[in-house]
Amino acid sequence: MCVRYTLHNLEAALSAIARALDRQFASPEWARPKHNITLTHVVSTVAISDGEPVVRGMAWGLVPPYAGGAAQLMPNAAAEKAASSPAFREATATRRCLVPANGFYEWATAGKLKLPHLFTLRDEEPFAFAGIWSPRADADLPPAFAILTTVPNELVAPIHHRMPVILTRETMPRWIGTAPLPAAEYHALTRPLDYRRMQQRPVSRFVNNSRNDGPQCLAPAEPDFAEPELDFS
Repeated sequence: MCVRYTLHNLEAALSAIARALDRQFASPEWARPKHNITLTHVVSTVAISDGEPVVRGMAWGLVPPYAGGAAQLMPNAAAEKAASSPAFREATATRRCLVPANGFYEWATAGKLKLPHLFTLRDEEPFAFAGIWSPRADADLPPAFAILTTVPNELVAPIHHRMPVILTRETMPRWIGTAPLPAAEYHALTRPLDYRRMQQRPVSRFVNNSRNDGPQCLAPAEPDFAEPELDFS
């Protein structure tokens, strides 16, 4: 699962998407950088509206269309099943969005300790998660989104058995849209990103608390519990 990520450089992430789509985006007035995004947070996404990509505020956590008001929010959708799942197939076919990000967190376990690791692209290049979204039954609430996940690449696998589907400048325009994707294109876009395009490092356990935010989330791991970085170069 992907349940935490960072969008601490919102302008850079939106600019990367704008360049990929050959558009100009302004950061919404309400949007603020966040270092520790989790379920229910309202964040910037890029989705199609009236035939054009626009920045929209959406809440993380999709509610299945068949569920009632007390349904559990779903932060992720497995890419292997989303296109056929009753919970996600309509959104996967007709409401695919881009979720801007600077990195995501996963946790290794050492005894009773949960040790967070920050995964980013090389050189901290911003990217987008492959997202799907749905409107809410209450029109006064922002739409909700989920992030697709896939099998891990060689960098993520030692830490977790899943990873988010990461889109780069080359693949962002191919994902966003409102028409079903051909099966071959869908599978190509939802494969794990090449591990050689990514990097990871241990970070402070300050990020473990979902209520914490700010640059300390990205600080180096506490010396007593730091782990050596994995080297795949």
